[in-house]
Formats: sequence, C-alpha cells, structure tokens
Amino acid sequence: MRFLLAAACFGCATLHASILPTYHLEPKALQAFDEYVAKFEKTAAAAYKDSGKLWIDERICCARNTGADSGKILVEPRENMDIDGGSIHHFSGFMHLAGATIEDVRHIMQDYANYPKYFTPDVGKGIGLLQPDSTPADEHYTTDLSLIQSTLWMSVSYDGRYDTHYRRLDPDRWESKSVSTGFREWRDPKDRSRGIYPEGDDHGFLWRSNTYWFVRKRNGGLDMELDSMTLSRPVPTGFAWWGTKRTHDAVDKILRDMKTALAALHS
Repeated sequence: MRFLLAAACFGCATLHASILPTYHLEPKALQAFDEYVAKFEKTAAAAYKDSGKLWIDERICCARNTGADSGKILVEPRENMDIDGGSIHHFSGFMHLAGATIEDVRHIMQDYANYPKYFTPDVGKGIGLLQPDSTPADEHYTTDLSLIQSTLWMSVSYDGRYDTHYRRLDPDRWESKSVSTGFREWRDPKDRSRGIYPEGDDHGFLWRSNTYWFVRKRNGGLDMELDSMTLSRPVPTGFAWWGTKRTHDAVDKILRDMKTALAALHS
C-alpha cells in the first residue's frame, strides 16, 4: 500500500511539472549571465590561454582520482545559483584520452552533419557554416542545432543557433568557444505544425548556453576540459535538483560521446 501511495504521489508531481507555465526572459537575468561568463573568461579561460593551465590542475579531488589519466571522466559543479529572474548552472568536466590528437577533436567538432550520430539522441540536426573572416588559427562558424531534452516527465525540443570559434593557440594547445545567440522552443516536440514559442517567452528551460573546450597534448594523448554554462528560468520549488542534474548529466554525456566518436575514428 505504501508503494502504491508513493507511486501515485510521484505521478501527481510528474503531472504538475509537465504543465509549468511559460516564463519571460528579463534583461536583468541576461545581464547577470553575461557578467558571470565575462568573469569566467577573464580568469579560467585567460589562464589557459596564457599558460595552458586547466581547472583540473588545482582540484584536490584529482590527486585522489588515480583513474584520470586512464580515461576516467570527472565532472564537478562550479556554480549553481539563483539570480533575479533566472538561474545559472556551470559544470566542468575532464578526461584524458591516450592516442587522441587535436586534429581528431577538430574533425569531430566541425563535422556538424554527423552530430546526430555523435551526440544521439540529444541532437536531431546539425548545420555549420564557415564564416568569411575565418583564418587557420581562428576558424569561425555559425551553427544551427536541433536539440532534444528529455526527462521522466517532459520532452522539450529547441532550435538553437550558435556563434563558434575554434582557435589553435600553439602546436600543443587548442580551444573552442561556442556562444548561443538564440533558442526557439517548439510547442510540441512531436507535432511541429503547432509552431514555436516567442523567443524568451517559453518554458525557460534553456535561454542561453556557453560551451568551452580546452585541449592540450600531454603524455601521448590529450587532456580535454569541457565547461558548460546555462541560463534558465528560476527553478520551481522542489525541482532545484533537476537544473543541476540536467547540466551535470549533459557535460558527462558530451564527454562520453566525444570519447566514443574519437575511438571510432581509429577503429
């Protein structure tokens, strides 16, 4: 009887979560996110550019994690905070891949047409256009991705547009910076004839996303750091775990998908 009661209560929570009202993206929330990103770029991103230093180099946890150099994936929270009109989630992930090369990573990252294969089922379609201002040291793309986010109680689909730079800092270091310039949420992922919500007036599960890759050669392979920062609506009471778990799991899965894709290149 207790099990049935618990299951019924879970079903009720699921139902209420799936009919959350839409929310408006306020300029103050966007400004707070931009300020957070600027601080990260001034500190962590600049440190990598200047010296090759990664987040993992200072983490006490990594001294205990002897599996890091054998390819074990490590993911840790950097920030999960409520702001006025929204919430910011930032996770960092790390892995070392023996035998991988920077050119391998570059190939996967710029092979947008195959994103649905590399990052299934989270990406439904990928298009990337190389921009006229690109150089060999700074390859500039605008990209369009169809994204699918699913939980036990909800499936949400977006069309996302990004501005992305891939930069070769020196023979042993490479980085990418991908900044979302807009997300459009479909009203019904299974019936696109219903159209999309006005941008910034949707369910607010994903308003902005910045993704950074820092890659360096070491010990016959690559150290790879992934940083993901997202701006979303204020987290409803009782669902704070979902915002943090969603971002954590996204970073973990992207790293695993990248590891699988790189391995397939040499199989």
